[in-house]
Amino acid sequence: MSTLDPIEMKEPHSPDVYERECLDDGFSKGLGFFFQPSEEYWFDAHTHLRGVASADQLTGFIDEWFARLDAFRLGRFLAIVDEPAMFPICGEVSAKDPRLTWIPWLKPDNPDVELLRRTFDQGAAGLKLHNNVIMRGEHPHDVWLSDAWGEVFSLMEEVGKPVLWHVTQRMSASPYHGGGVNSYWEEGWKKGVTFTNEDLLQVMLEVMRRHPRLIVQGAHQLHVGFDRLEELFDAHVNLYIDISCAWFVRWADTMYDRDRDALRAFAIKYADRILFGSDAPLVPGTIDEYLVQGFLCHARCVNQLRLPDEELQKLAHRNGERLYGLQPLSAARRGNYRP
Repeated sequence: MSTLDPIEMKEPHSPDVYERECLDDGFSKGLGFFFQPSEEYWFDAHTHLRGVASADQLTGFIDEWFARLDAFRLGRFLAIVDEPAMFPICGEVSAKDPRLTWIPWLKPDNPDVELLRRTFDQGAAGLKLHNNVIMRGEHPHDVWLSDAWGEVFSLMEEVGKPVLWHVTQRMSASPYHGGGVNSYWEEGWKKGVTFTNEDLLQVMLEVMRRHPRLIVQGAHQLHVGFDRLEELFDAHVNLYIDISCAWFVRWADTMYDRDRDALRAFAIKYADRILFGSDAPLVPGTIDEYLVQGFLCHARCVNQLRLPDEELQKLAHRNGERLYGLQPLSAARRGNYRP
Protein backbone atom coordinates (compact mmCIF):
# COMPACT_ATOMS: atom_id res chain seq x y z
CA MET A 1 0.00 0.00 0.00
CA SER A 2 1.23 3.45 -0.82
CA THR A 3 2.24 5.77 2.02
CA LEU A 4 0.93 8.91 0.30
CA ASP A 5 -1.13 11.39 2.28
CA PRO A 6 -4.91 11.39 1.72
CA ILE A 7 -4.86 14.10 -0.95
CA GLU A 8 -2.08 12.38 -2.87
CA MET A 9 -3.82 9.03 -2.52
CA LYS A 10 -6.85 10.59 -4.24
CA GLU A 11 -4.93 12.59 -6.83
CA PRO A 12 -1.41 11.11 -7.00
CA HIS A 13 1.52 12.37 -9.04
CA SER A 14 4.50 10.69 -10.62
CA PRO A 15 7.31 9.90 -8.14
CA ASP A 16 9.80 12.00 -10.13
CA VAL A 17 7.71 15.10 -9.34
CA TYR A 18 8.65 14.71 -5.69
CA GLU A 19 12.27 13.85 -6.44
CA ARG A 20 12.78 17.15 -8.25
CA GLU A 21 11.89 19.02 -5.09
CA CYS A 22 15.18 17.87 -3.52
CA LEU A 23 17.57 16.74 -6.24
CA ASP A 24 20.16 19.25 -7.42
CA ASP A 25 19.16 21.55 -4.57
CA GLY A 26 15.66 21.71 -6.00
CA PHE A 27 16.84 23.32 -9.24
CA SER A 28 14.02 21.70 -11.30
CA LYS A 29 11.34 21.85 -8.62
CA GLY A 30 7.94 22.37 -10.23
CA LEU A 31 8.94 21.02 -13.64
CA GLY A 32 6.08 18.79 -14.77
CA PHE A 33 4.29 19.29 -11.45
CA PHE A 34 1.09 17.94 -13.07
CA PHE A 35 2.60 14.64 -14.29
CA GLN A 36 0.51 11.67 -13.10
CA PRO A 37 1.74 8.14 -12.34
CA SER A 38 2.13 6.17 -15.56
CA GLU A 39 2.71 2.49 -16.18
CA GLU A 40 6.35 1.52 -16.71
CA TYR A 41 4.95 -0.98 -19.21
CA TRP A 42 2.09 -3.43 -19.58
CA PHE A 43 2.36 -7.18 -19.19
CA ASP A 44 -0.70 -8.50 -21.00
CA ALA A 45 -1.29 -11.65 -18.98
CA HIS A 46 -4.15 -13.03 -21.09
CA THR A 47 -3.88 -13.41 -24.85
CA HIS A 48 -4.45 -16.30 -27.27
CA LEU A 49 -1.90 -17.25 -29.93
CA ARG A 50 -2.72 -19.50 -32.89
CA GLY A 51 -1.67 -20.25 -36.46
CA VAL A 52 2.12 -20.05 -36.06
CA ALA A 53 4.16 -22.43 -38.20
CA SER A 54 7.77 -21.46 -37.47
CA ALA A 55 9.99 -19.50 -35.10
CA ASP A 56 10.74 -16.94 -37.80
CA GLN A 57 7.04 -16.38 -38.40
CA LEU A 58 6.40 -15.95 -34.68
CA THR A 59 9.27 -13.49 -34.29
CA GLY A 60 7.98 -11.47 -37.22
CA PHE A 61 4.50 -11.46 -35.77
CA ILE A 62 5.75 -10.26 -32.37
CA ASP A 63 7.66 -7.46 -34.09
CA GLU A 64 4.49 -6.47 -35.96
CA TRP A 65 2.36 -6.51 -32.79
CA PHE A 66 4.85 -4.40 -30.88
CA ALA A 67 5.22 -2.00 -33.80
CA ARG A 68 1.60 -1.08 -33.05
CA LEU A 69 1.61 -1.26 -29.26
CA ASP A 70 5.11 -0.36 -28.12
CA ALA A 71 4.02 3.28 -28.32
CA PHE A 72 1.29 2.40 -25.82
CA ARG A 73 3.85 0.76 -23.54
CA LEU A 74 3.17 -2.91 -24.13
CA GLY A 75 6.24 -4.62 -22.71
CA ARG A 76 5.44 -8.33 -22.85
CA PHE A 77 2.51 -10.69 -23.24
CA LEU A 78 1.41 -14.11 -22.06
CA ALA A 79 0.24 -16.29 -24.95
CA ILE A 80 -2.19 -19.16 -24.39
CA VAL A 81 -1.35 -21.89 -26.92
CA ASP A 82 -3.65 -24.82 -27.71
CA GLU A 83 -1.78 -26.20 -30.73
CA PRO A 84 0.86 -28.74 -29.57
CA ALA A 85 2.89 -28.20 -32.73
CA MET A 86 3.45 -24.63 -31.55
CA PHE A 87 4.85 -25.60 -28.13
CA PRO A 88 8.48 -26.04 -29.26
CA ILE A 89 8.19 -22.93 -31.47
CA CYS A 90 7.04 -20.81 -28.54
CA GLY A 91 9.75 -22.34 -26.38
CA GLU A 92 12.45 -21.45 -28.88
CA VAL A 93 11.28 -17.87 -29.34
CA SER A 94 10.53 -17.15 -25.68
CA ALA A 95 14.02 -18.31 -24.70
CA LYS A 96 15.45 -15.46 -26.79
CA ASP A 97 12.71 -12.83 -26.67
CA PRO A 98 11.51 -11.64 -23.23
CA ARG A 99 8.45 -10.06 -24.84
CA LEU A 100 6.88 -13.52 -25.14
CA THR A 101 5.75 -15.77 -22.29
CA TRP A 102 3.52 -18.74 -23.04
CA ILE A 103 1.43 -21.48 -21.45
CA PRO A 104 -0.21 -24.62 -22.92
CA TRP A 105 -3.96 -25.14 -22.96
CA LEU A 106 -4.99 -28.66 -21.94
CA LYS A 107 -8.58 -29.75 -22.54
CA PRO A 108 -10.69 -31.60 -19.93
CA ASP A 109 -10.18 -34.94 -21.68
CA ASN A 110 -6.39 -34.61 -21.71
CA PRO A 111 -4.89 -34.58 -18.18
CA ASP A 112 -1.47 -35.43 -19.63
CA VAL A 113 1.11 -34.90 -16.91
CA GLU A 114 4.03 -35.94 -19.07
CA LEU A 115 3.04 -33.59 -21.88
CA LEU A 116 2.79 -30.82 -19.33
CA ARG A 117 6.25 -31.62 -17.98
CA ARG A 118 7.63 -31.42 -21.52
CA THR A 119 6.12 -27.99 -22.02
CA PHE A 120 7.86 -26.83 -18.85
CA ASP A 121 11.13 -28.13 -20.31
CA GLN A 122 10.30 -25.98 -23.36
CA GLY A 123 9.84 -22.88 -21.23
CA ALA A 124 6.10 -22.86 -20.49
CA ALA A 125 5.29 -20.64 -17.51
CA GLY A 126 2.00 -22.21 -16.40
CA LEU A 127 -1.17 -23.94 -17.60
CA LYS A 128 -4.47 -22.83 -19.16
CA LEU A 129 -7.80 -24.53 -18.40
CA HIS A 130 -11.18 -23.56 -19.84
CA ASN A 131 -14.67 -24.71 -18.92
CA ASN A 132 -16.19 -23.83 -22.29
CA VAL A 133 -16.59 -27.42 -23.47
CA ILE A 134 -18.04 -28.33 -20.08
CA MET A 135 -20.66 -25.61 -20.42
CA ARG A 136 -21.36 -26.96 -23.90
CA GLY A 137 -22.27 -30.31 -22.35
CA GLU A 138 -19.29 -32.30 -23.59
CA HIS A 139 -17.93 -33.25 -20.14
CA PRO A 140 -19.23 -33.59 -16.56
CA HIS A 141 -18.99 -30.33 -14.65
CA ASP A 142 -16.78 -31.98 -11.99
CA VAL A 143 -14.30 -33.57 -14.41
CA TRP A 144 -11.47 -31.63 -12.73
CA LEU A 145 -11.95 -33.64 -9.51
CA SER A 146 -10.74 -36.88 -11.13
CA ASP A 147 -7.58 -38.61 -9.94
CA ALA A 148 -5.89 -37.91 -13.27
CA TRP A 149 -6.46 -34.18 -12.97
CA GLY A 150 -5.40 -34.40 -9.34
CA GLU A 151 -1.95 -35.46 -10.60
CA VAL A 152 -1.86 -32.42 -12.86
CA PHE A 153 -2.75 -30.04 -10.05
CA SER A 154 -0.20 -31.68 -7.78
CA LEU A 155 2.44 -31.07 -10.43
CA MET A 156 1.41 -27.42 -10.64
CA GLU A 157 1.83 -27.15 -6.86
CA GLU A 158 5.22 -28.84 -7.09
CA VAL A 159 6.61 -26.48 -9.72
CA GLY A 160 4.87 -23.39 -8.32
CA LYS A 161 3.41 -22.32 -11.65
CA PRO A 162 -0.06 -20.76 -11.99
CA VAL A 163 -3.19 -22.11 -13.66
CA LEU A 164 -5.00 -19.53 -15.79
CA TRP A 165 -8.54 -20.86 -15.49
CA HIS A 166 -11.65 -19.70 -17.35
CA VAL A 167 -14.14 -21.03 -14.83
CA THR A 168 -17.51 -19.35 -15.42
CA GLN A 169 -19.38 -17.39 -18.08
CA ARG A 170 -22.00 -14.64 -17.66
CA MET A 171 -25.47 -15.49 -18.98
CA SER A 172 -26.23 -12.30 -20.88
CA ALA A 173 -24.99 -10.22 -23.72
CA SER A 174 -22.32 -7.58 -23.09
CA PRO A 175 -22.58 -5.22 -26.07
CA TYR A 176 -20.31 -2.68 -24.37
CA HIS A 177 -17.26 -4.86 -24.94
CA GLY A 178 -18.65 -7.09 -27.67
CA GLY A 179 -19.60 -10.15 -25.63
CA GLY A 180 -22.21 -12.52 -27.08
CA VAL A 181 -25.46 -13.76 -25.56
CA ASN A 182 -25.23 -16.82 -23.28
CA SER A 183 -21.89 -17.88 -24.76
CA TYR A 184 -21.25 -21.65 -24.40
CA TRP A 185 -24.35 -22.10 -22.23
CA GLU A 186 -26.76 -21.91 -25.16
CA GLU A 187 -25.18 -25.01 -26.69
CA GLY A 188 -25.11 -26.85 -23.38
CA TRP A 189 -28.75 -26.20 -22.56
CA LYS A 190 -29.70 -27.85 -25.85
CA LYS A 191 -27.88 -30.98 -24.62
CA GLY A 192 -29.62 -30.96 -21.25
CA VAL A 193 -27.04 -29.15 -19.12
CA THR A 194 -28.54 -28.21 -15.75
CA PHE A 195 -25.49 -27.23 -13.68
CA THR A 196 -24.77 -23.54 -13.10
CA ASN A 197 -21.95 -21.07 -12.82
CA GLU A 198 -22.04 -21.59 -9.06
CA ASP A 199 -21.50 -25.32 -9.55
CA LEU A 200 -18.47 -24.66 -11.74
CA LEU A 201 -17.06 -22.15 -9.27
CA GLN A 202 -17.46 -24.63 -6.42
CA VAL A 203 -15.51 -27.25 -8.38
CA MET A 204 -12.62 -24.80 -8.77
CA LEU A 205 -12.75 -23.99 -5.06
CA GLU A 206 -12.75 -27.69 -4.20
CA VAL A 207 -9.66 -28.16 -6.37
CA MET A 208 -8.00 -25.31 -4.46
CA ARG A 209 -8.97 -26.89 -1.13
CA ARG A 210 -7.48 -30.22 -2.20
CA HIS A 211 -4.36 -28.46 -3.49
CA PRO A 212 -3.73 -25.57 -1.08
CA ARG A 213 -0.53 -24.45 -2.82
CA LEU A 214 -2.17 -24.22 -6.23
CA ILE A 215 -2.02 -20.73 -7.75
CA VAL A 216 -5.08 -19.79 -9.82
CA GLN A 217 -5.55 -16.79 -12.11
CA GLY A 218 -9.30 -16.49 -12.56
CA ALA A 219 -9.95 -15.29 -16.10
CA HIS A 220 -12.27 -12.34 -16.69
CA GLN A 221 -12.70 -11.52 -12.98
CA LEU A 222 -14.38 -14.93 -12.67
CA HIS A 223 -17.51 -13.17 -13.98
CA VAL A 224 -18.46 -12.12 -10.43
CA GLY A 225 -18.90 -8.74 -8.78
CA PHE A 226 -16.70 -7.19 -6.15
CA ASP A 227 -18.70 -8.31 -3.12
CA ARG A 228 -18.32 -11.96 -4.04
CA LEU A 229 -14.77 -11.45 -5.19
CA GLU A 230 -13.75 -9.97 -1.85
CA GLU A 231 -15.08 -13.08 -0.12
CA LEU A 232 -13.10 -15.31 -2.49
CA PHE A 233 -9.91 -13.29 -2.13
CA ASP A 234 -10.13 -13.27 1.64
CA ALA A 235 -10.72 -17.03 1.76
CA HIS A 236 -8.11 -18.11 -0.82
CA VAL A 237 -4.69 -16.49 -0.61
CA ASN A 238 -3.51 -18.05 -3.89
CA LEU A 239 -6.41 -16.74 -5.97
CA TYR A 240 -5.85 -13.93 -8.47
CA ILE A 241 -7.88 -12.46 -11.31
CA ASP A 242 -7.15 -10.84 -14.64
CA ILE A 243 -9.16 -7.87 -15.84
CA SER A 244 -9.73 -9.00 -19.43
CA CYS A 245 -13.27 -8.39 -20.71
CA ALA A 246 -14.21 -6.93 -17.31
CA TRP A 247 -12.23 -3.70 -16.89
CA PHE A 248 -13.00 -1.99 -20.17
CA VAL A 249 -13.59 1.63 -21.21
CA ARG A 250 -14.42 2.41 -24.82
CA TRP A 251 -12.45 4.96 -26.84
CA ALA A 252 -14.75 7.97 -26.26
CA ASP A 253 -15.85 7.18 -22.71
CA THR A 254 -14.83 8.42 -19.28
CA MET A 255 -16.02 6.51 -16.24
CA TYR A 256 -18.61 8.13 -14.02
CA ASP A 257 -17.02 9.38 -10.80
CA ARG A 258 -18.97 6.99 -8.57
CA ASP A 259 -18.05 3.99 -10.72
CA ARG A 260 -14.41 4.99 -10.92
CA ASP A 261 -14.24 5.53 -7.16
CA ALA A 262 -15.66 2.07 -6.46
CA LEU A 263 -13.34 0.37 -8.94
CA ARG A 264 -10.37 2.40 -7.70
CA ALA A 265 -11.01 1.48 -4.06
CA PHE A 266 -11.14 -2.21 -4.96
CA ALA A 267 -7.98 -1.95 -7.08
CA ILE A 268 -6.05 -0.34 -4.23
CA LYS A 269 -7.30 -2.78 -1.60
CA TYR A 270 -6.44 -5.83 -3.69
CA ALA A 271 -3.57 -4.41 -5.72
CA ASP A 272 -1.50 -7.57 -5.17
CA ARG A 273 -4.16 -9.87 -6.65
CA ILE A 274 -5.05 -8.28 -9.99
CA LEU A 275 -3.37 -8.86 -13.37
CA PHE A 276 -3.71 -6.81 -16.52
CA GLY A 277 -5.01 -8.72 -19.55
CA SER A 278 -6.82 -8.12 -22.84
CA ASP A 279 -7.89 -11.60 -24.12
CA ALA A 280 -6.56 -10.58 -27.55
CA PRO A 281 -6.86 -13.35 -30.21
CA LEU A 282 -3.45 -13.15 -31.89
CA VAL A 283 -3.00 -14.84 -35.28
CA PRO A 284 -0.31 -13.90 -37.82
CA GLY A 285 -1.71 -11.74 -40.59
CA THR A 286 -4.73 -10.52 -38.60
CA ILE A 287 -3.45 -7.51 -36.68
CA ASP A 288 -5.90 -4.66 -37.20
CA GLU A 289 -7.50 -1.74 -35.38
CA TYR A 290 -9.94 -4.04 -33.58
CA LEU A 291 -7.09 -5.80 -31.79
CA VAL A 292 -5.30 -2.57 -31.00
CA GLN A 293 -8.43 -0.93 -29.63
CA GLY A 294 -9.26 -4.00 -27.56
CA PHE A 295 -5.91 -3.64 -25.80
CA LEU A 296 -6.30 0.13 -25.40
CA CYS A 297 -9.79 -0.16 -23.89
CA HIS A 298 -8.36 -2.27 -21.06
CA ALA A 299 -5.39 0.05 -20.56
CA ARG A 300 -7.71 3.07 -20.59
CA CYS A 301 -9.80 1.59 -17.79
CA VAL A 302 -6.78 1.14 -15.53
CA ASN A 303 -5.37 4.57 -16.32
CA GLN A 304 -8.66 6.31 -15.59
CA LEU A 305 -8.46 5.02 -12.02
CA ARG A 306 -5.55 7.41 -11.35
CA LEU A 307 -3.89 4.88 -9.08
CA PRO A 308 -0.87 5.68 -6.92
CA ASP A 309 2.34 4.63 -8.62
CA GLU A 310 2.97 1.52 -6.53
CA GLU A 311 -0.48 0.07 -7.13
CA LEU A 312 -0.40 0.99 -10.82
CA GLN A 313 2.88 -0.84 -11.44
CA LYS A 314 1.55 -3.93 -9.67
CA LEU A 315 -1.52 -4.08 -11.91
CA ALA A 316 0.38 -3.14 -15.05
CA HIS A 317 3.14 -5.73 -14.85
CA ARG A 318 4.62 -6.62 -11.47
CA ASN A 319 1.89 -9.02 -10.31
CA GLY A 320 2.01 -10.97 -13.55
CA GLU A 321 5.79 -11.14 -13.50
CA ARG A 322 5.77 -12.37 -9.91
CA LEU A 323 3.23 -15.10 -10.64
CA TYR A 324 4.95 -16.31 -13.80
CA GLY A 325 8.51 -16.03 -12.48
CA LEU A 326 9.70 -13.33 -14.89
CA GLN A 327 12.44 -10.75 -14.48
CA PRO A 328 11.37 -7.11 -14.93
CA LEU A 329 12.07 -5.47 -18.26
CA SER A 330 13.75 -2.18 -19.00
CA ALA A 331 11.17 0.57 -19.36
CA ALA A 332 13.20 2.31 -22.08
CA ARG A 333 11.45 3.35 -25.27
CA ARG A 334 12.58 4.24 -28.76
CA GLY A 335 14.91 7.23 -28.82
CA ASN A 336 13.80 10.06 -26.55
CA TYR A 337 10.11 9.43 -27.22
CA ARG A 338 7.93 7.62 -24.76
CA PRO A 339 4.23 8.24 -25.39
